[in-house]
Amino acid sequence: MRKCLFLLTLVVLAACGEDEYHYPSVKLEYLTGYSDSNAALQSIQTDKGEVLPVWRDGTGLTLTPDSLIRMVTNYEVTEEGATVYSAVAAIAPMPLTAEHFTDGVKTDAADVQSMWMGWDYLNIVLNIKRQNGQHAFHFIEDSVKEAGNRTDVYLRLYHDAGDDVQAYTSRAYLSVPLKQYARTDGGTTGIHFSLQTYAGTAETYDFDYTPHS
Repeated sequence: MRKCLFLLTLVVLAACGEDEYHYPSVKLEYLTGYSDSNAALQSIQTDKGEVLPVWRDGTGLTLTPDSLIRMVTNYEVTEEGATVYSAVAAIAPMPLTAEHFTDGVKTDAADVQSMWMGWDYLNIVLNIKRQNGQHAFHFIEDSVKEAGNRTDVYLRLYHDAGDDVQAYTSRAYLSVPLKQYARTDGGTTGIHFSLQTYAGTAETYDFDYTPHS
C-alpha cells in the first residue's frame, strides 16, 4: 500500500540582473472553476477553499453556463481577483459501478506521478505511454463498505488505451469527485484507489477523506 501526498510545483518568475522589477508569483494548481449564465469563467476555488473572482480569463476554455469544471490552472492573485493565464480541463467524472460500462471495464496500464487530497477531490497526475491514439479515462466504483463510524470506498482507474503504441510518455490530469461519499455523522471515509501499472502490478493508494463543503 502506498500513500502519496505530492503537490504541483509553484512556478515563480524572477527578475534578472539589476532590474528591480519582480514578476508576480504564478501558481500552477488544481482548482474548481465556476461559470456564470453567459458561460464565462466567473470565479475559482482553490483546494484550500479560497474563492476568488476572475478578473481576467486567458484560458480559452469552452464552458457550460452555470456549471463547474475541474482545471489544472496557471493563475495569479491580484488585488482585483484572479488573472487566469492558462488552464487544461481535468478528467473529473463521477465514479460509476462496473455495469455502467457497457463495453466492459478497461484497465490498461498507467503510472502515478503524484496523487493527493484536494477540496472534496482526489487529484491524480498520471504518466501514460502513447503515440497518437485517443485514451479514455473514468473511475470505477467497486464497492462501498460500512462498518461502525467508518466508510471505505474502493475505486479503480478505468483506462482504455485502444491500440495506441507506447512510444513516449505524457501526462494525464484527473480529479475524482468525493463529496458523494462524505459522512454526515463525523465518521471517517477511507478512499482506496487502485490501478494497473506498466510494471504489470496493481497498486493501491489509501487516503482518509474529510469533507470540506
